[in-house]
Amino acid sequence: MKYLGYVLLLVALAFASAWGRVPYPDVVELPPLVEDEEIYQRAIYVNPQVQPESRAAACSVVIRGGLPSPQPIYLETDSENFYPFNDVGAMEFESGGTLQLWCPGAFTTHSETLLTAKCVSGTTFQVDGTNYEFKDLYCKSWPTFKAEKTGSSCNGGELIRVGFAISSSRFATDMQICFNEEEEVTRYTRHQLFPGSNYYQTGVDRITFTTGGFFDGKNVDKLYTQATQLETINNDLGGDAAQYFDSSANVYLARGHLAAKADFDYADQQRSSFLFINAAPQWQTFNAGNWARVEDGVRAWVSKNKMNVNCYTGVYGVTTLPNKDGVETPLYLAKDANNNGLIPVPKLYFRVVIEPSTHRGIVFVGVNNPHLTEEQIKRDYVICTDVGDQVTYVNWKKDDIKTGYSYACEVADFLKTVKHLPALTAKGGLLI
Repeated sequence: MKYLGYVLLLVALAFASAWGRVPYPDVVELPPLVEDEEIYQRAIYVNPQVQPESRAAACSVVIRGGLPSPQPIYLETDSENFYPFNDVGAMEFESGGTLQLWCPGAFTTHSETLLTAKCVSGTTFQVDGTNYEFKDLYCKSWPTFKAEKTGSSCNGGELIRVGFAISSSRFATDMQICFNEEEEVTRYTRHQLFPGSNYYQTGVDRITFTTGGFFDGKNVDKLYTQATQLETINNDLGGDAAQYFDSSANVYLARGHLAAKADFDYADQQRSSFLFINAAPQWQTFNAGNWARVEDGVRAWVSKNKMNVNCYTGVYGVTTLPNKDGVETPLYLAKDANNNGLIPVPKLYFRVVIEPSTHRGIVFVGVNNPHLTEEQIKRDYVICTDVGDQVTYVNWKKDDIKTGYSYACEVADFLKTVKHLPALTAKGGLLI
């Protein structure tokens, strides 16, 4: 009877465990590409709810102000996942819990490049039997990020993963990019925002953008300089392009981030955002205007409402200015040998935000041209029905052309025109 009771107890526990599991997040709106999905889900954060709510963490390290410099890559042990953080931007550990730290050029305390650290208490961790304060475990130099082709195609380009090569078989991915090498344009980037995303590290230096091995050896940094872009566009317009530039009023083309620097909590990931394949020419008045307000508003709202969302940020079309004969002329930063435009100045910037658990979504769209009239914008630049008046969490000036005329749309409506995104759905309605 004792044995039978023990068996029944085990069965009961098994059923309780099965019914108590948290279902894996519904990702129905993600791309149908198997390779894309496997890479992305494997390499990005786990659900921040992994920390037991009923048990206080034995160790807690805040991301904002609690990490050293140059800092290692923080990983779940024996995983490609960056170490997760809670909804206020803290890394939490049970007593004896571990993480791995990677410094490709070695640590200041150790010659190894990969360490396993075990939580003791507070911010004290043990490595190889010796206790250290978490801030004392740092790199001799910043870890190097990579942009690596995955071998998979995407709609209108090739899929590239950006992150850190921990070993030949271990790659920590922080974003994916759909890049078209022939036109040298990024269709979209893909990353996630979490409940703790508004608690990103501050004081992280803005480093120089790099090509990451793309753009066919061009000096892209020079192409973006104000002197060069003025010369390039002046040639295309047949002269008198100076009327469209005013550096004192921020009217020039900037290196506009797609996946924003501040969308990433860890400094290493913020640094990896400085790739030209994660940027496009963006008028600075728009870059620092309504587009910044969209980025900040979405991030704060996601954190406030404790959401996990998928972001697809990209560009659409090529903006124009009239040449000396009054003919609208598309703008590019470079040309190929056949005089085809490369590195286009986008007509529109967009950010698709989708919450997989509720299937809700929204698209934010911004007009990348401060020299238009409202009539031109409504005729040629509004590509879906504006629902922006229903958005309460973005402090934008929607109709201000100088700061970037902006609007919002339903996902399905937007995808009727923009065809190069994956098969996204938002059947749960607007994310408002």
